[in-house]
Amino acid sequence: MSEYTEKRTVVEDVPIKRARPVVESQYDSVVHEQRGMSGGAITALVLAAIAAAVVITMLIMNNQQRNSDDELAQERARNATAQQPPAQQPSQQPSQQPPVIVMPQSPSTVPVPAPSQPAPSTTATAPTSTELEIDISSKFLDDPDLRSYPIDVKVAGGTAMLSGHVPNDGLRTRAEKLAKSVKGIRSVTNNIVVKPE
Repeated sequence: MSEYTEKRTVVEDVPIKRARPVVESQYDSVVHEQRGMSGGAITALVLAAIAAAVVITMLIMNNQQRNSDDELAQERARNATAQQPPAQQPSQQPSQQPPVIVMPQSPSTVPVPAPSQPAPSTTATAPTSTELEIDISSKFLDDPDLRSYPIDVKVAGGTAMLSGHVPNDGLRTRAEKLAKSVKGIRSVTNNIVVKPE
């Protein structure tokens, strides 16, 4: 801000009746000139910068979520293709029939038992920890309230360990119930922290 002084002189002309002196008055005034930006303009620039940062952050988070969703879909597809061939193999193999034994007829017939066929093995393999983690994460992503909160899932020995942040206790309990509902999960350790927004 710069200052400069301006001087003005006013001369009054009064008709002479009696010899009166001419009166001169001097007025000093200071004029202030503003240079630079006002506070309002600076505030507007700061708010615009904050808004731009928020938009960029949201775009980055959206891109990361999309990448995570793509990876999860690819993992599901790999698991689906890995599980299909074992399920199709029994239908491709010819079914084995027990051999037919023809015995010549003799005067004394002794009943001969037919060889027993082993029962088809229906032992379903238990899902792996990785498959259980994917199932739980899928349930979280399918839930409209939980999908926007990053919840980490680790499974070891049938126990699911949950960690992350949610805004209220209801969502924390909901995540635990969803994890317990997955087949193969025996217990849930809920380490999710409630941080109100």
